[in-house]
Amino acid sequence: MLKKSTLPLLAFFCLSFVIVPVPLQAQAALNVSTISVGAKNLPVVVGLMGLPEVSNPFDPSQMRVVASIARPDGTTITTEGFWYQEFSIININGQRSSKKIGDPYWRIAFSSIAPGTYSLTIQVEINGVKQSPITHSVTTDYSTISKVITSGKSFLRDSKPFVPIAYNIAWANRFEELEKYDQWFSKASKVGVNVARVWMAAWSLGIEWTDTGLGDYSKRLDRAWILDQVFAIAAKYNIGIDLVLLNHGAFSTTTNPEWYSNPYSSSNGGPLAGPGEFATNEIAWKFWERRLRYIIARYSAYPSLFTWEWWNEVNFTPITSNDLSAWIKKSNSVLDQWDPYNTLTTSSWSSAASMQNWDNLDYAVTHVYDPSDPIKSLTVQADALRAAVPNKPILVGEMGSGTLTEDPFSDPTGLHLHNSQWAAVFVGFAGPASYWWWDIYVDPLGLWPHTTGLTKLTKDLDVATMQPTRISGIPLTTCLTLSNPTTTIGWIRHNNFDRSAKTQLLLDAAIAALKTKKAVQTTFPDPVSKGGNLTVPVAANGNYKVSFMKTMTGSVVSEQRITSKALNVTIKVPKFTGDLAFRLEAVLP
Repeated sequence: MLKKSTLPLLAFFCLSFVIVPVPLQAQAALNVSTISVGAKNLPVVVGLMGLPEVSNPFDPSQMRVVASIARPDGTTITTEGFWYQEFSIININGQRSSKKIGDPYWRIAFSSIAPGTYSLTIQVEINGVKQSPITHSVTTDYSTISKVITSGKSFLRDSKPFVPIAYNIAWANRFEELEKYDQWFSKASKVGVNVARVWMAAWSLGIEWTDTGLGDYSKRLDRAWILDQVFAIAAKYNIGIDLVLLNHGAFSTTTNPEWYSNPYSSSNGGPLAGPGEFATNEIAWKFWERRLRYIIARYSAYPSLFTWEWWNEVNFTPITSNDLSAWIKKSNSVLDQWDPYNTLTTSSWSSAASMQNWDNLDYAVTHVYDPSDPIKSLTVQADALRAAVPNKPILVGEMGSGTLTEDPFSDPTGLHLHNSQWAAVFVGFAGPASYWWWDIYVDPLGLWPHTTGLTKLTKDLDVATMQPTRISGIPLTTCLTLSNPTTTIGWIRHNNFDRSAKTQLLLDAAIAALKTKKAVQTTFPDPVSKGGNLTVPVAANGNYKVSFMKTMTGSVVSEQRITSKALNVTIKVPKFTGDLAFRLEAVLP
């Protein structure tokens, strides 16, 4: 404590001396350099080494680095710098860990939207005092890929339809991320997958948790570095990242509860007595805004960033609907200020998604875990969600037969996965269902190729705006079609080509075995349809070509030429096992 007699003297010194910062450009240690000139799927990165150190470089009241970037097209964007540490993954006697490489420093990332020179004016602010501006320029010879946007019910890229062929690939075991993501993305991209849903969860790539405390991410910079590498791997394989920023368990005491380890909890020194206060408490907001701004600064410039997803299944938290809507609106305002690339936003609820407020989000997402026939379950979900969200894209963000695991014994070939992907497209969603269980089911059983046929069938089509129809005519099958004025695609599936039907066969066989005391039959052939004639409506009379395709591979089985009558064509469906797809297109005269 200061004695009273010292106060006048202290006041004299405070009034008599003004601290004048030394211009940063005059400091010999300062080095501004281009770390990477980027690529069509990667950002340009500029490094600032030798800036003064502060106790917490993530606290903008202590240190801020802001770049104003004049672009070749005459526009200017503003982006924040971020504190960066390089790492490598090491393996010593079978034990993996991360190792720091060099000293930490500040980075600035931005996208090269067009070839040319990018002129940076960098403003550094230390403890509230602005330093002399720093200038730097970078010249590129390429344009990055365009961001995906929404237009009505559709996703578009460069004005062309974009169908998200997605999987949940949410995390990997610690220190195995680089090899696992390369393995998963490589396999997925070869069969048309173009989006992966990745979580910033506490046990994986999250940058803030109990071990860090609030607002200082120093102890998790290795995880941020790994997420950099995940983005780079995604770019390598042309896969977009749907980045989930918050998972429900972190703010839940009932469902996958992690609240008692959350640094926002008062029991861990945080500002919140309960998780429901996260959306309304001002102290919590300041820490969330800081974290969000850091994430935006570090990852928004990646062209491979598809979506910011605010929450996973936020309905499992006690945050009220009104509080959540206000919180999303407030968080969107941070994006408006600091993400110059207009990245899409969404959030997710569990199956009650149709009852939520989607006003401040770009597209709507539901999660469905149901072992029944996806044609039935997803029709209900699509109808409910479309009624609530009439003019935005809708997707199935998670899908599985159950929430605890996916049984490889009852469904080793991924029949439920297959039907879920196809049904989602044909009942009104803007893309196939994004399946869960990537690590313990899809990859070990080699099920990635299930997307191949659907990718080929929907090529260049805006499935979200095509008209869905059901057509009858072939016994024991369901035929779903999507149509626009020139093209109709169809999916004909035997009604017993479904996981739940096979489960019933197993049950019946078990009962029969008990009665006859014989061995239980455990394998059953896929159902066969004899095919037949199918009448398909068309928009105009004329000549048409129909190609029948295998749903798993997309390979063409047979083709027919047909002339329509009375705005209908009659196609001769060949004999098939399980299911069959077709594409009917008008032929120019």
